Amino acid sequence: MGSSHKTQRGMAFILALVGVVVISILLAGILLLVASHLSLTHTNSCYANALNLAEAGINWELNKISQNPAWADATPVTQVFPAGSNRSFRVHIEAYPSGGTWVPPGSFWVVSTGTVDGVSRTVRVVARGYGLHGLYALFGIDTLAVGGNAAINGATGTNGIVNVNGNPSFNGNFWYCGSATGDPVMPIPPGETFHSPLAVDWPTVDTLANQRALEMHQVVEAAMMYTYDEGVDFFKTHNNNGSIVDIAGDPVSIVGYKLDQAAFQQLPKDPNPYLEDGVTPNPLYGKNVIVLGPGDYYFEAMDVQGNNGLKIDTAGGVVNIWLGPADRGGGMDFVNGGCMFFTSHDTSRFHLYQGSKRTLQLTGTMDFYGNVYAYNGPDKFGQYYGTINILGDGNIWGSVIGYDVDKTTGSAVINFPSDGGMGPGGGGPTPGPGEPILFYGFEQSWEEVNAA
Repeated sequence: MGSSHKTQRGMAFILALVGVVVISILLAGILLLVASHLSLTHTNSCYANALNLAEAGINWELNKISQNPAWADATPVTQVFPAGSNRSFRVHIEAYPSGGTWVPPGSFWVVSTGTVDGVSRTVRVVARGYGLHGLYALFGIDTLAVGGNAAINGATGTNGIVNVNGNPSFNGNFWYCGSATGDPVMPIPPGETFHSPLAVDWPTVDTLANQRALEMHQVVEAAMMYTYDEGVDFFKTHNNNGSIVDIAGDPVSIVGYKLDQAAFQQLPKDPNPYLEDGVTPNPLYGKNVIVLGPGDYYFEAMDVQGNNGLKIDTAGGVVNIWLGPADRGGGMDFVNGGCMFFTSHDTSRFHLYQGSKRTLQLTGTMDFYGNVYAYNGPDKFGQYYGTINILGDGNIWGSVIGYDVDKTTGSAVINFPSDGGMGPGGGGPTPGPGEPILFYGFEQSWEEVNAA
């Protein structure tokens, strides 16, 4: 009995010992697995963070070059980020595509290596300079023709050909951008002539229409859910044309998006010889008048002639007129006495976007408070377009931008105080007052050189 009891106790001890060993092995395995997982997690984290740091280095360099191209790092520069950590990026630039010395504002490689705890990743992108448009009273993107006794009070500029005739006055800076060369007959003091190495990069009317479409949708839902590529055609189905009224406040039906002679014919005439002050003559007196209140309007023809007038009611908000589309007729023509009247003199409240190939023509002696923009494309032949003619003796308070500013004659006056170019003043290599700051950014090219 005693021997059997001792045997049982010995077996129990051995089994307990085996259990402890097995449990210890399992625990060791679990600890090894946890340690391995933590190590892998750390490595993966370092791997991802190294890429983030490499891209941070690219953005750091582009921001630096945008402030001053002379600050570009031709040899690698290392930055610890954040300070005091074991994380860093090392960045430099090379001329694109063959390397070597970069000459601004040409394209270039930005090469950046991010390192975290010994894990490094290197990426590179192709970057280039982009001209930022400043504020101009008058800008001809492809051609700029100014003649007669026209006066431009503000900056004037062009990316292309300049044709100056007669005795116009440029009472502001004159900008030659990109390949535009030569000097006009004027400007006269206090204007100065500047030369920017890059052409001004203007958006097309279709691009602006897509931006406006997104802005309109932001009112009700998250913008990230939507993208638009209809251009001016978006406003065929999203417009305020249904709210158009006549001078008496009665609805006006616009057939076929045509604000033409037929649209005005049956309308009542403005019976008021004076404006509300009882002294100032009413330019719409005796004319058939259509009233456009705040909103977005779409027309494929906009001809306001003879005894017809257009009242732009901007007192309550912004009025946008979109003329298009790109592949059909359209445009705007104010001739033979047709005129516009603005209830507010705030030029930021009226925008006229010419998205068609037809010439946009402003004539006569009317006062125009708003901005005119005529640049669109490309068409099916890859061509850009947008022609503006400013004739007569009218006054424009606002900015006039066109692909072809074909004529600016008579004694027309454009008033838009501006310097042109872009950016704050400075000294030495920093751009001076009104001079353009070139923004350097990605050119749709990214690649990882290696990973370690």
